[in-house]
Amino acid sequence: MSSVIEFPIADKPITESEIDKLHSEAFRELESSLRDCVRMGEIAANLMCGAKNEDLTLSFAVFHLTEMLMRLEKEYDARWYGEDVRS
Repeated sequence: MSSVIEFPIADKPITESEIDKLHSEAFRELESSLRDCVRMGEIAANLMCGAKNEDLTLSFAVFHLTEMLMRLEKEYDARWYGEDVRS
């Protein structure tokens, strides 16, 4: 998957506001997927808590990934509201 947005060939120059509009639509469309991933991470962590598991590396991976997803969601929300996300 490419992280670069492909712009259609235009018959006129693309303005910065048009680029901003394309970016905002792309990120808005990602919101549901982002939140689905966060919820699934929480489900996986909850299942891991109840599992008989002696693999500490697996436990670390699941719990750390869940923390990372929750931080990403928090950062997404903060950026939506124009808040400082450095912390």
